[in-house]
Amino acid sequence: MSSKSITKISFVGIGNVFNAGLGFLFIAAVAKSVSVEDFGRYALITTLLVSLAKITDFGTNSLFVAYSITQNRNLIDKFFTIKLILFMVALPLSLPILYLLKLSEPSLLLLYIFGFIGYTVNFALFGLFQKLEQYHKLIALNTIPASVKGTVALLMFMGVAKPDLTGAFLIFSLSILPSALLYFYLPDEFKRFKIDTKDLKKYFLRTMPAGTSQLMGEGWSAISNSIAKIAKDFTDVGVFYLADKISSAFSLVSLSIFTVLLPNNATRKRDKSKYDFLETGILSGGILILSVVAIILAKLLIPAFFGEEYLRSASIINFTIMASAITAIHTFMENYFYVENKTGALLYIALTKIGTLLLLSVVLIPIFALSGLAMAQLIAAVAAVLTTLGFMRVYNRKS
Repeated sequence: MSSKSITKISFVGIGNVFNAGLGFLFIAAVAKSVSVEDFGRYALITTLLVSLAKITDFGTNSLFVAYSITQNRNLIDKFFTIKLILFMVALPLSLPILYLLKLSEPSLLLLYIFGFIGYTVNFALFGLFQKLEQYHKLIALNTIPASVKGTVALLMFMGVAKPDLTGAFLIFSLSILPSALLYFYLPDEFKRFKIDTKDLKKYFLRTMPAGTSQLMGEGWSAISNSIAKIAKDFTDVGVFYLADKISSAFSLVSLSIFTVLLPNNATRKRDKSKYDFLETGILSGGILILSVVAIILAKLLIPAFFGEEYLRSASIINFTIMASAITAIHTFMENYFYVENKTGALLYIALTKIGTLLLLSVVLIPIFALSGLAMAQLIAAVAAVLTTLGFMRVYNRKS
């Protein structure tokens, strides 16, 4: 791995960790401000918001970055056109889900819509800054909302503010909107676009396998929390969400690596260089080492920050951290399939993972309760990694 890549990954990683730290402060403040049941409701609606808004990405960011580099093509018109179409489809489709999960109070729905718009713009800007490799602006996309949440969290710890469920969701949803101001820092050629429907179906079909995989990956917390709600109640959602949120630090590691390596590997492909498997192996080993450290720290963190109401989170943290670490590995490995134009494999990997989770949840939750859901997550993550490695091995032999 080049020193330049390490520097970029470190910069993105530090930025993501800083932003996550501010977000975690807000989560801790909300957990202390509301009941465990309301915290479960907050957990479910926020994870649904972020995950369902990801439909507006649906693999288009990564495809845009990879194709615009490897094929030297200007795809900005198609990029924005498909984003607009996905938004118009995704928002109406997501609202009935809130109704089915009993999160459809008018105030929550209104805040959800504003948040959905904000995250749609944020995700689109992420893809553009990734293509430009302007990582400081890419980090700023999340620093802006994280700073808002961190500031409110400090006020809550000081006793100045004590929002209820609606107030906490208001802060979460509206804090993303100011990040849209970074649009004005894009180069002029990325600000001007026109609707381009030519060959749009072909472009969309290329994104579908990767988009499905991404949707399942980004929506993993929402899927797991929804399973917890269906199988148990909002209190159990709150307990599981806390363990899952602490574990999700590894998704930041994965995101940092994927963000940097995708344009790097696309450039290698364009220059006829081979994919660096040693780089992937080294990064995977590092993530597994970090997971052991994280398990030890998490055992101390939960009782100190959240109290006895969330001790059940500590009992499942081993499973959720290892599941997140393994998921992080197979997530950043996915850039191989984008660069090699083999995104069809991502659909099979995603279906293997979600199928394993659902099947094992049915079997294990009645026996082990929330621990069963955490075990199902871990086994599903292992199945996804093994499937990913299998596809990479097959494609590498053919190349």
